[in-house]
Amino acid sequence: MRLFSRILLAIVVALFGVALARSITTMGSLTRAVATDRASELERTYHVSVFLPEQETFFFEQVRQGVESVAERYDVAVSFHPIGPGAPEFRLARHSGIDGAIVYPYLPEPEMRRRIEELDRVGIPVVLVEQDVADDWPWTFVGTNNFEMGRQIGARLAERDDHDQIVIVYSEKSPAVEAERELVELGMTLSLRGRLARPITRRQTGLNPLDAEALTYQLLRSGEPITALVFTDVNDTLAALQAIINLNLVGQLQVVGFGVTDTIVDYLDRGVLDSSIAVNPQRIGIESVRVLSELMTTGNAPGYVDTGVEIIEGSR
Repeated sequence: MRLFSRILLAIVVALFGVALARSITTMGSLTRAVATDRASELERTYHVSVFLPEQETFFFEQVRQGVESVAERYDVAVSFHPIGPGAPEFRLARHSGIDGAIVYPYLPEPEMRRRIEELDRVGIPVVLVEQDVADDWPWTFVGTNNFEMGRQIGARLAERDDHDQIVIVYSEKSPAVEAERELVELGMTLSLRGRLARPITRRQTGLNPLDAEALTYQLLRSGEPITALVFTDVNDTLAALQAIINLNLVGQLQVVGFGVTDTIVDYLDRGVLDSSIAVNPQRIGIESVRVLSELMTTGNAPGYVDTGVEIIEGSR
């Protein structure tokens, strides 16, 4: 029995040691980021940590580029860190010596609020980007008004009177839109008003860039009277359009895509894609640095910055 107790104690001590070492390593990486950025960027006045999900998507890359493009203008050294259930960096940010944080809320809401309040208590201002949170949260939000996005999608769809079934496809690759799907659909419904023959159908894809292609084949071969498809991610749009081309269904249903890449613009101009939702992730990055700079220098900033959304059409 004593031997078992000693073995159990040794295991507990070892696990504690591993957790402690990981925390120390994480803290070291955050601290080194501060030192490295300040040394390489001529000792800028402020250091800001940006916490984004570990997803290699067009949206997050554009946010990052926006942040980097104005860092020098606002005298800010920037370091980027992952956020999510398996990433400890944000949980330890209050100990890192940073002057401010730009955060994409990618943790369960109760924990997210608790961690931001910890930053508040040590005087680190926070700006939240793109994924909105509860209305009673006091922190500044920079991003897209998803109700307005839905309203504009609905207005575009309402230009046709022949819609039977409209399918909107959300994606784990665009979590900010997925998180506010009720707002998106409310905006769509208000714009469409009496033109909806049935409620909007909701589907979802995962992180696999080919999920949308398989889903599109499934939907369009199902026999359902689908007259419009709406996508909320760039990669899903491109994958779905390839399926529509392969099925020889171009022009037979209205497709609203997402993003304004060169390929999407080409599809718009050729009439393969009816229209596309254009948000501005680079502007989200730029505005988040501007607003955080105001918070760090004056203590004041607007509670909400709407970075805009519009529906883009082709040149045909």
